[in-house]
Amino acid sequence: MVSVEQPLSPKEQEWAGPEALCPGWLDEEVSDGEVPEDTGDPDSATHGYELLQSALRQEGLPLTVDHTKEPRTGFGPLDMTVCILGSPTAFLPVLLEGGSRCPGAMVLCLSPTWASRVPSETSPGAWSLLLSQGVSFEAGGHSTLEVFVPPRRATYVTGTFSPGTESSWVGELARDLDCPMGGSVPLAQWLEDPVATRRVLAARAGLLVPPTLAFVLGTEGALPEDPAPPGVRLVRLEDPQGQESLVREEVGAFLGGTAMKPYSQVAVRPAGWRWRGTGTRSTHGKAEGAAVAAAVVARLSGLQEEESVLLEALVPTTRLPAPPPRSAAPRLPVALRICTVVCRSWGDRPQLCQVACGMGRAEAPVRHGAALPLGLDSSLQQWGLADPGHRQALAERLRGAAEDAMAALLAAEAELSPAQRGGTRARTDILGVDFLLSCVDDTLELVALSANCQRCLETCLLAEAMGRDVGEPAGDLPRLLAEALLHRAQCHLVEGKDILLIGAGGVSKSFVWEAAREYGLRIHLVESDPEHFAAGLVQTFLPYDSREHQRDEEHAERVVELVRARDLRPHACLSYWDDCVVLAALVCQRLGLRGSPPAAVRLAKQKSRTHQHLQCCRRGRPPPAAFAVPCRRLRSHGDVERAAGVVPFPAVAKLEFGAGGVGVRLVESARQCHAHAARLWRDLRADTDYPGIGLGWGNAMLLMEYVPGTEHDVDLVLFEGRLLGAWVSDNGPTRLPAFLETAAVLPSCLPADRQAQLVRAALQCCRACGLLDGVFNVELKLGPGGPRLLEINPRMGGFYLRDWIRAVYGPDLLLAAVLVALGLPPVLPARPAPRAHLAGVMCLASEHGPALRHGGLAALQGLQRRGLVRLNPLFEEAGGQYEEPCLSVACAGGSPAEACGRLLGLCQALGIDSPRYPVDHFLSHFK
Repeated sequence: MVSVEQPLSPKEQEWAGPEALCPGWLDEEVSDGEVPEDTGDPDSATHGYELLQSALRQEGLPLTVDHTKEPRTGFGPLDMTVCILGSPTAFLPVLLEGGSRCPGAMVLCLSPTWASRVPSETSPGAWSLLLSQGVSFEAGGHSTLEVFVPPRRATYVTGTFSPGTESSWVGELARDLDCPMGGSVPLAQWLEDPVATRRVLAARAGLLVPPTLAFVLGTEGALPEDPAPPGVRLVRLEDPQGQESLVREEVGAFLGGTAMKPYSQVAVRPAGWRWRGTGTRSTHGKAEGAAVAAAVVARLSGLQEEESVLLEALVPTTRLPAPPPRSAAPRLPVALRICTVVCRSWGDRPQLCQVACGMGRAEAPVRHGAALPLGLDSSLQQWGLADPGHRQALAERLRGAAEDAMAALLAAEAELSPAQRGGTRARTDILGVDFLLSCVDDTLELVALSANCQRCLETCLLAEAMGRDVGEPAGDLPRLLAEALLHRAQCHLVEGKDILLIGAGGVSKSFVWEAAREYGLRIHLVESDPEHFAAGLVQTFLPYDSREHQRDEEHAERVVELVRARDLRPHACLSYWDDCVVLAALVCQRLGLRGSPPAAVRLAKQKSRTHQHLQCCRRGRPPPAAFAVPCRRLRSHGDVERAAGVVPFPAVAKLEFGAGGVGVRLVESARQCHAHAARLWRDLRADTDYPGIGLGWGNAMLLMEYVPGTEHDVDLVLFEGRLLGAWVSDNGPTRLPAFLETAAVLPSCLPADRQAQLVRAALQCCRACGLLDGVFNVELKLGPGGPRLLEINPRMGGFYLRDWIRAVYGPDLLLAAVLVALGLPPVLPARPAPRAHLAGVMCLASEHGPALRHGGLAALQGLQRRGLVRLNPLFEEAGGQYEEPCLSVACAGGSPAEACGRLLGLCQALGIDSPRYPVDHFLSHFK
């Protein structure tokens, strides 16, 4: 809570002058990136190149090397090219970071003569951008001026779309392209139109904006059709002449309206692309209605189509209650401008990247580039907010407001026509939003001033550079922006690619078909069930019965024959279904496609061989053998007796090639092991007895030493043996003796060093088995002595894992698997930060079937539509002694405790929690 705005003392009024309440945010100045002068170079390439060398020199980086006499060749359809058009200054940190992450992928184009537009071969009516010359960036800050022969095709384009000498050619090159575009000149004009953005921010994001009355010349425009929010009114004029009466009426109603009650001054200014940075405005007292109306009428005469005259309240920065004075000097009013940079992150979710603030005297405008920026916490402290808790709370509110602002603008932008956006593929990926702090009903509130394409970015990058000057660690802004641009370019690369998918799986894999549509993949499906529901969801359906996986070598030959008979030329082949991973590896080998060697996949698929192989791997500190567990294969009761002499009890008996935890059991003695093996060998003989759990490989078992400790999943993305991404999740206590999974959380509750133990153990086990390329799921136990391996799944994690990782961290394991199979290292977050915590519980048909059938499932589905729960159907509802979970129910929260609390309350309300199924106990392990 803050005090109501205090009137200035006589001394303050004398010092401050008549504009003391001016908040210093109305003058929208030209971007502080250097605009090329007229040097005689018609396309400004020379000046831009000199700017680049100057910037590199100031950063202590090597100057650009000229390789134009040695043209680069060999670029193909899977090569990534992120093209930045225009001035190098604003995007240099992003170019350097992108060059480090993906050497050679970032290319700076300084001249329209370096690029050409040709009709698109894939999108009728669109154009492809071909680069014949550019500056490419490599690791270590190295850059090279290169000529590309043949020209290099851009897979993502952005640039300096703000007004300036170069904006005309930048806008022309980046118009109606067939690749993703991070903005355009029409989009920049729309985003920087205060009338359009304030209506959107107020109506859709629920943010406070300065009360605004806009007189717009023209009857049509790219304004959203939302009802005008309170305090923001739009008046369209067909003719600016003879409007005095209407203007006086509208101005009088606005000045006397409720929205203007807290404010005493207004400003009148023209708005539009042409007026950006001119500083043309006049300031008036609210009581001067006639003068205000006259100023509006005077401005109308100079307008062009779709330009406007704005009448807006001058919203002053709130003055906090003054602390005891240290001196007799008056406490003077301060203006505080908060600028934020938000990017479109994975899953099109807005992510706040950086905040910087400008401070100044209230009567002097605080413009971008006019003052050196400060960090948010330091600015709030200097402004008078002493409590660290209050500053943290305000920072969290700012994060929410900035991300809500971008989400609202992206939703409104999606409703614009392709012509209004500058092309079908044009979207805003980087956005600046300016805020100030005001007092509303004695409470501190954020007021959204405006959106911009580049000014906030330049201010925040300057703040990061200043931090490096005094030894501060590098910030996240360049990394987050480079990852966003590179990720969108990679999504474009997979569009239209032909993917041979082996095995459709069951209901738990239904997301594959939706994802294929989302990414534009052409799926050619090989599936044993000729009536599978996915037959109508794919490009090509190839029914082939491969359930007897002991004959996978023969099956691979037949599948290759089917593919060639249909004249299919897949770019990649993979499988998400556990039963088919070896067959997919064999098909890859025969078609010459990228994938893990069949021998490595076989080794991981057969659990006893995995451990026995690792026990022989004794190089390393510690060696992979340290993570293996004693086990023996069981094919007869004689094997049980021999294994009992080697494996200590209690032990775990399970299927050698099993999946989904079916048939796993804790056995206390050889006698119990004999009984369990006899039952399993009697009930589970072939795939038809229980499809999808590995019986196509036979029903051999293994006896493994029981490992105490907590259970965890580690999902890995590897490319050429290099770890690109890893995510650790925790499992709750399993239901003994069958080891049924009960609950899970993501992110892990473990300390970072314990998570690092799990990731390193999983990585070493995969490498030791020869799994070097792909997405793998590794199940481990963690005890006082460190991690021990349970099993390696040589495919993407099952159950809810792909959905949860995408929701919490952003990256999609399915897309990562496709990229690796195409031979492209996926761009993943270098420092993944969770956006939320998820806690989930498994539902069983035997325990929860009645509750789910009698209203429980419908209630959960209703909550899911409102975004309150996450549901993941796993298997068709079926009970019995070999039961699998049928549904995962999860809740999100800001912490593990909050997520678990919400989930427990939900389970108690719906009857999922019971004495026989104590959800409270299952969740109690997540501390």
